[in-house]
Amino acid sequence: MTTKLTRIDYLARAGYAARGVVYALLGYFAFTTRSRADDGPSGVFEQIAHAPAGRPLLALLVVGLIAYGVYKLAAASLDVDRKSHDAKGAAIRTGTAAGGIAYLSLAWAAGKIATGASAAAKSDGSQEMAGTILDLPLGAAMLALVGAGFLLAAFWQARNAINIGFMKKIAPDAPLFTCTMGRIGFAARTLVFTLVGWSLLKSALSEREGDVLDLGGVLASLRDTGWLYLAVAAGLLVFGLYSMVLARYRIVPRVDVVGAAKRKVAHGVHR
Repeated sequence: MTTKLTRIDYLARAGYAARGVVYALLGYFAFTTRSRADDGPSGVFEQIAHAPAGRPLLALLVVGLIAYGVYKLAAASLDVDRKSHDAKGAAIRTGTAAGGIAYLSLAWAAGKIATGASAAAKSDGSQEMAGTILDLPLGAAMLALVGAGFLLAAFWQARNAINIGFMKKIAPDAPLFTCTMGRIGFAARTLVFTLVGWSLLKSALSEREGDVLDLGGVLASLRDTGWLYLAVAAGLLVFGLYSMVLARYRIVPRVDVVGAAKRKVAHGVHR
């Protein structure tokens, strides 16, 4: 039982399902309860917590987000997608690990709400994080690097939307609409990541954390754009549904994370 719980494919499937719920509800709220969408994922967690049987459901979502964070960190450490060991491969694995940390942070925020902590969360903490970084020596340069990382991530999202490289990691018996859903979702995330990255660069230049946009802030900034706002909201909803498809059809090796980590440590010791 323990082996199954720590197998990377189990972690991935639970994680993709949880990610799908967050994005699908966020896109849905952007169409309906727009103030909740402005709060980003925290607004989603609050809405779930106030639903019938909401706290147990939110607890399940926390477990899924933790699983996804661990999956991303393990995927980066164990190189499960067989990325090259050149600079490009290292950059991809670094981005994967950063994503893992981000989802563990989301799990922490959702866990606080699930346990009854007051919703301090009108945002996902991005501005607070930016303020902490700016207070450090060379903080502005560090924040600029984070912004550049988001812009690079936006480039990869756009590349996926165009060349459909993501389909190489999806089982051939996946539904025919999977490719279209993926392209729509990645296109929406391209714009979101671009705006977040640009806001981080602006914050680094102005040294004001208030310039930083999180996911909810991006939606709020687009609200007056009409069709563009609706397109991004629809894209996020579709990306959520696409993530749920991945929970079933994403190709992930059946590697036990704990066993692989022990072997890696042992190999390092005996080198």
